[in-house]
Amino acid sequence: MSHNVSLSDTHFPNQNPNQKGRRFIKFTDLTIKSLKPSEKRIDYWCNGLQGFGIRISPKGTKTWFYLYQFHNKQRRMSFGHYPKVSLAEALSKYSELNNSIDFGVDPLAERDEAKRVQDEELTVSQLIELYLEHCKKSGKKSYKTDERELKKDIVPILGNHKITEVQPKELAKVFHHIIVEREAPGAATHLYSYVRRLFNFAAEMGLMRRRDNPCLDIKLKIPKNRRQRHLNPEEIYRFWHTLDNILMADISRVALRFLICTVARSNEVRAMKWSHVDLNSRIWTMPTSKNGRMHRVYLGDLAMKLLNEARNYTDGKSYVFGSTGKISTCGIDKENLKMLSGWALSQPIRRHFDEFGITERFYPHDLRRTGATMIAGLFGRRDFAAMALNHTNKDATDVYDQYVYDIEKKLTLNALNKAIEIIVNSPNVESVPNFDEIRSKIIKPKHQINLLPDDLENDKSMDFSSSFSNPVTYKLSYDHGVLRKPI
Repeated sequence: MSHNVSLSDTHFPNQNPNQKGRRFIKFTDLTIKSLKPSEKRIDYWCNGLQGFGIRISPKGTKTWFYLYQFHNKQRRMSFGHYPKVSLAEALSKYSELNNSIDFGVDPLAERDEAKRVQDEELTVSQLIELYLEHCKKSGKKSYKTDERELKKDIVPILGNHKITEVQPKELAKVFHHIIVEREAPGAATHLYSYVRRLFNFAAEMGLMRRRDNPCLDIKLKIPKNRRQRHLNPEEIYRFWHTLDNILMADISRVALRFLICTVARSNEVRAMKWSHVDLNSRIWTMPTSKNGRMHRVYLGDLAMKLLNEARNYTDGKSYVFGSTGKISTCGIDKENLKMLSGWALSQPIRRHFDEFGITERFYPHDLRRTGATMIAGLFGRRDFAAMALNHTNKDATDVYDQYVYDIEKKLTLNALNKAIEIIVNSPNVESVPNFDEIRSKIIKPKHQINLLPDDLENDKSMDFSSSFSNPVTYKLSYDHGVLRKPI
């Protein structure tokens, strides 16, 4: 991590290679193995990594250490002996300690605190609080998910247990209940990973032995099932119009409809701010996304209508789909908006599912899959869906290709918005057209996408040909439940 500050502003003491008494060497396994003891202890410093070194005692013990400054005080921390702690492991630990300081955490003080609480025989609840505080200060983005699941399923049952007394069979009962009684094997898998990380943290902080992690003796063996649920045109119609008839916050209704129009993730929509939206250009810019990249979403006609509706509730301030967390007939306190919780979108669907008249259950994230499937079907191009979803190919080309594909995203999301409008504007559910009919209303007779502004209609350079080898016989899973290949 680079910083545009002077050396005196950093958290490292001055390491001038010419400083008297300092020995700087290139750290390799061969070099470190060859270091010999002398009558006095000797410190060797790593070339290029400030504060990272190894100390050789007169008896030949080689100890890794980290020298840094915190609040203008010099601190020194040792973290294992070579070769028990390898060079690679020491480098990883150095990077972790360095990052902790960047986030305002004193690693030595944190370790001292862990040793202090160790003598008090931590309970599972206390360990969870210590772990969550560490995650929060070290910048872990998903710590709130860990917190929610651990406090919901682990604390009520094992919260008062000493961490060294938790037995694998006790944890296994928790996972078994979630899998069998709750019928949520995916939730059990996620919880298992949260609990495993929790006890790994305890081992790393010296609160227990790593081999005493109770998760080591538990194997859930749950096969990973890729969820394929997406809504067909009739289900989209039922979803869209039933939202008006169920009890939920008005802003949540708008957010759910906005999900399918933009194929964005639920958390991205909930975190959307008015400052991220250029209404003139009809562009929603996410400064960062799941893959770490900026993502720009073109807002089609239907998405723009929904934004204008959202403005009635949030007044163009702070979060687009903000809320005070209360459903009130007096409206929303627009000066104190908070981001909608994930439950605000998922719970109404779960509680009122029977009112939708849809057989198979669906969740907010399935709306993203629905929009992506429609885009792929309209164009016959999976890569168009990938662009709208902001997925990366993870190949060498992806490293070099930095084009943002704004024009292509505009075409795809315009097509999606037009298709959804055709569906939801049908007189009734019985008159909703099938997907072939929807596509025929959007694709030109010569198989070109009719998505361009009127003044560019005759500009051949802007034409976008579809890639159907035989568009007439191409079928989507909407009609038969299974995605068919082109005939």
